[in-house]
Formats: sequence, structure tokens, C-alpha cells
Amino acid sequence: MDDQKQIFQSLGIIEERIHEKLTVDALAQSLHFSRYHYQRLFREAVGESVMRYVARRRIALAAGELAGTNRSVLEIALRYGFDSHEGFCRRFKAAMGVSPTEYRRHHSSIQPPRTEKERSAMLYSKTADEMLRELNRLIVQARETADYTMKSLKKDSEAAVFYRQFWEFMAQRAQQMASSLSGALERITDIPGCPDQISARFLIIKAIEDAAFLANLTALQARLTTARAMPEHRALLEPICARYEELAGNARMKAGRIADFFNELTALIFQDMRCSAREKQQNVLRKGREAADRLLEDPSLPYGYIAEEILAIVRELSGIPAGRVSAELLEDLLFRMQIIAFTADVDLLRAPSHRPLFEGISQFQEELSGALSFYQGLSADIFAENLCENTVVLERTPEKRFRDMAFQGNILSFYLRGEIAKLGPRLDEGRREAFDGLCGRLQEAIRLACQAGERSDAGKIAEILAQTAVELELLSGELGVYGGPVGLLREEITGLAAAAGRLMRE
Repeated sequence: MDDQKQIFQSLGIIEERIHEKLTVDALAQSLHFSRYHYQRLFREAVGESVMRYVARRRIALAAGELAGTNRSVLEIALRYGFDSHEGFCRRFKAAMGVSPTEYRRHHSSIQPPRTEKERSAMLYSKTADEMLRELNRLIVQARETADYTMKSLKKDSEAAVFYRQFWEFMAQRAQQMASSLSGALERITDIPGCPDQISARFLIIKAIEDAAFLANLTALQARLTTARAMPEHRALLEPICARYEELAGNARMKAGRIADFFNELTALIFQDMRCSAREKQQNVLRKGREAADRLLEDPSLPYGYIAEEILAIVRELSGIPAGRVSAELLEDLLFRMQIIAFTADVDLLRAPSHRPLFEGISQFQEELSGALSFYQGLSADIFAENLCENTVVLERTPEKRFRDMAFQGNILSFYLRGEIAKLGPRLDEGRREAFDGLCGRLQEAIRLACQAGERSDAGKIAEILAQTAVELELLSGELGVYGGPVGLLREEITGLAAAAGRLMRE
């Protein structure tokens, strides 16, 4: 039996004796290996140390029992060799990102960490585990927030009855967020099998940022509704609202942290991407030359014109660095190939025996189509400036940040107009005119953000937003108890002004 087979035999021994006290020495002796030789072979075959593998298997099996049995946490802890409830909970949370009790409630949404070998395939090292833990925690928090909301509505109170429909909707939004994050979690663990691992990483970041955006919007709705509530109803609503604010804050923090995790791998990602792009281009060129050479094997046959057209495509593509190739260019080349292939099919009708000479055409066309799919899968706004360069820029450009600012401004403008409509008869003519003027000012800031391209433009935007916030604060104060929602929107606009100010100073 060769060494690798013996190592995998030892995995079976570990599974059989997983509830016992295992040591490296005992496992090495069972295979008649020295401790050093066994540890070295084990790491080469499995991708991690012996005892790390044992610990991971114990946590994984314990997680399975938490999900599938009614055994107590302590009973499961002792069953897998942990000396205490506290020690097991600490190790479990370090591995999974959530407590055993939270895992038991929400196990269907949570992913275990990957092995060292799997992480190596993902180019992640320890970063993969940390991302999984961060997402596990956030998924559990979203589901716990939804559960807390529904439990609060079971209270026998006027507020619970009056606001039931709204908070049921909010709980659904929290569950939606958890489901979206679960999808991102699956993408992280599925990356090794993705044909385009590069784009997969950025799709994950987008999914997490979208979930954070949903959490922020949900929290703002919760705050606005609570601010409109009658004072006697707020005792029930404020703790629920606080849960959504906490969820939004955590989502923002974790989205940033996970983006940072990916940024740690930026050099590897773009190195991988450049290699893939060059490989795709070289494969296309090779297939094109092969197709032309086959058609030119017999100069007496009238297929030189087809070969020449194929070589023209090859020359055009070979004259462009891989990083400058675009999906649009490949679409044009593929369209030209379709014309060539159609012409070749017509020629084959007249001379079916020449089919072997034409086989390279379909292979060239297939390779070109594969390259097109690769380039279409790349996120153009991120990759365009990095595909040919040795430096990597993953930060949002000022133009993108201005677009984000305009997008957020439009949301706040929408909510402000909604509050003005709800205030209705409580506004005298002077206040209504003042609000209309502020809406116009906010639209001016949004217009500037849409047109801006330089950081210097941010100063004017920040000034308009800051002045708008000051005047909203005055109007909010004048409205007294009815001004709470306007005050909240003033806080959001102040935050947007601060973001514009930071952009100006960078």
C-alpha cells in the first residue's frame, strides 16, 4: 500500500475513534510510521495538520448533532472530547462564528469553514474562514432580529395591534437579507468550482453590499415609523427599532470588513485574471492558426480566401495586449467567424469529402466564443483599468462615489417628499414653501453629484447639503412632536454632507 493510501486509511481510523482521546503518536503507530513522517505525509495529502483536522472534524460532527438531534449542548460537547460547556462553546464559535445554540436554530443558513486544501484552491488562506464566520454571524443576527420582531408583536398591547402589519413586513425584510447573505455564503464556498473565480469574488462583494444597503433602508424605515408613533406606543416600538439599527450598523461594518478581506488578495486576483486573459487569447490564436493551416494544406483547393480571412482575425487579435481586449471586439470577431463558418458550410455542400479540412473552423469559433464568455463575465468598471496594469486599484473612483452620493440623495429626497405629504394640513403656507425650497436644494445637490467628476466638485455639494440640513433642523423644531421624522432625515442628509466633505479632502 503506498503512503497516500495509508494516510487516507488513517482518516477512517480517525472517524472510527473520533470520540476517543486521539494523539499524533497513536495514529502514527497505527500505520507503523514515525511521528515526523506521518505528520509530513498527512499535511501533504490532506492539506492541514493532524490535530487541526481532528478538531475540525469534531466541530463538524458536533454541528451535525446540534442540527439533527435533541441532545443538550453539554452532552454533545462531552461526546466529542471537550471538557466543559464553556470550552466547547468557545471553540465552536471560533470555528463557526456563532454559538452552538444559534447554530441549532439557524443551521440551514450557516456554512462550516473549509479545509486548508480547499482554501488554497480559493487563494484565500485564513481569509476564507474569517469571511465565513463574519457572514454566519450576520445571517444569525438578521434571523434573530426577525424572530424578536415577531415575538414583540405577540404582546397584548394597542401598539402591537396597530403596527402589526408594518413590523411583519420589516421581519420579512430581515429574513430576505438573511437569505441573500446565505446565497453569498454559498458562493464563497463554491468559488473553487466556478469557471471564472475572479468575477465570483466581486459578485460576492456586491451581494453583501446589497444586503447592507437593504439593512440600512429597513432601519431608516423603522426609525421613521417609530418617530411618527404616538408617545404611548414608543415603549414597544423603540426596542424593535434599535434591533434594526444594530443590524444595519453591523451589516455596514461587515460589508466593509469582507471587502477588506478580498482586498488583501487583490494582487493574487488580478495576477490570476491577467494569466487567464493571456491564456484565453493564446488559445484562440492557436486554434485560428491551426484552422488556417489545415485549409492551406492543399494549395490547389479553392479555400485560400477562407484561410486568409481567418488569419486576418488572428492578426487583429494578436496585435492587441490581452488586457486591452474587450467583449465588444470579440463579439465583432465572432460575428465575422459566423459568416466564415456559413460560407464554409456552403462549400462543404459541394465537396463533402473535404470536411476534415474545415473541422478547425468550428474549433476556432468555439474557442473564440469561450473567450467572449470570459470577458463578458468580467466586471468592466473594476477590471478595465487593472487588466493591463501591474498595479491594482479596487477603490471606487471619484465618479463612482459621486454616483453613489446621487443615488443616496435621491432616496432621501423621496422620503422627504413623503414626509411633507404626510404633514399635509399641519403645514402653513410659509413652511410649505420652505420645504419646497429645501427639496429643490436637495435636487440641486443630486444634479451636481450626477455631473461631477472631480473631488473639487464635492465641496459645493457638501455646502448645499449642510445648509439644507441646518434649515431642516429649524423646521423640525418648529413642528414639535410632528417633526421627528424630518429630524431623522436631517441626520441622514448631514451624514451625506460629511461624506462629500471627506471626498473633497482626500
